[in-house]
Amino acid sequence: MQLRRLQQEFQRDLLGGQSAISGAIVDAPPLPAEARLDIYRNAYRVRLTEALDDVYTVLHRLLGDETFASMADLFIDANPSLHRSIRWYGRELADFLAKCPPFCEQPILAEVARFEWTLSEVFDARDANALDRAALKDIDPDAWVSLKFRFHPSMRRLAFAWNTVAAWQAITDDVDPPAPEPAHEPVPWLLWRQDLQNFFRSIDAAENAALDAALEGLDFGQICETLRSHLSEDEVPLRAATLVAAWFESGIIVGIESGGSTR
Repeated sequence: MQLRRLQQEFQRDLLGGQSAISGAIVDAPPLPAEARLDIYRNAYRVRLTEALDDVYTVLHRLLGDETFASMADLFIDANPSLHRSIRWYGRELADFLAKCPPFCEQPILAEVARFEWTLSEVFDARDANALDRAALKDIDPDAWVSLKFRFHPSMRRLAFAWNTVAAWQAITDDVDPPAPEPAHEPVPWLLWRQDLQNFFRSIDAAENAALDAALEGLDFGQICETLRSHLSEDEVPLRAATLVAAWFESGIIVGIESGGSTR
């Protein structure tokens, strides 16, 4: 059997499909061919389970060893590895948990998984030099209305319908997590990396809308217009300035454009 076909048959067998690979495996004491193949089948699943555990450590602790192992088996059956790097295995777990019983009966599990995966993305995202607030000092006051912002590649946003972050934080701190509790409405969260450390905080609807506008490439004047849908006219100027200051302090602004000039 040619090497390429041998590899394809071996992969097909590992993924649970019909394969002719057993004919190319030595069938002699001390192990028959099927037992030899079982070693590789088991190793494949163990390695993928380890990859899930590397990312979803809090989910593992929330579920317990036995349930996490059962969940991993179901997930591996439904989602064979498709990536050259095992780092990216498990991206689909949150969606899987949201649809697969019995896990879908506890929606907070899918949210915990989504939070953990996003934190891993935040940490692994490419870097960029954040701007200091001093970069605003040279901006002509008349140019503020046309000011646009570029954000750090690590920045992510999520919205959770449950007390997901509180549960995640409690388990991370080795204390008993609160009972799952739905929010009155989904709460937006901002996640980012600064100085090789992940950060996250909840944000209100006004800031979420302002970030929507900024990420769409709208300028400061248009961001202020967006805030008018959430705040009174008198509140908008101070809130807009406060948000921009907070974004700079967090290190999530990496570029500004004003009057055709970029920095």
